[in-house]
Amino acid sequence: MGKVQILAVLTMDGCHASELYSKADKDFCLDHCGINEIRENALYHITPDYSISMLDEWRKDQTDICYLAETMPDNADYINGLLRMRVVDEIILYTVPFISGTGRHFFKSAMPQTHWTLTSHENYPNGISRNIYTLTEGLK
Repeated sequence: MGKVQILAVLTMDGCHASELYSKADKDFCLDHCGINEIRENALYHITPDYSISMLDEWRKDQTDICYLAETMPDNADYINGLLRMRVVDEIILYTVPFISGTGRHFFKSAMPQTHWTLTSHENYPNGISRNIYTLTEGLK
């Protein structure tokens, strides 16, 4: 079965860290935290050009294809739509040790209640943590 992943780099207060990417890349060295491997393992990088219904059909195929949607402020509505339509199988959250104070929050209101299982946790010497959550079976 195919897998739809969301990759998000967030500040401690839940804002998109993409507005800090130049700082995050330089100061936090995200490339030393496995982020490039996650990007490389995905066969398809999803953009808002992909229809949500197509993704839902593709992930039901009997393949091991990984579809990755990386969050940015300009695609937050699309990413949240993927979550609302329940086509996401895995969420990979990188948290940078920074409080934005202002910014665009990743999770929007009116999200459906879903249960996720923490399947991996990693702390890095630069203060970044990575948590990988998989949608709990039976609730898809």
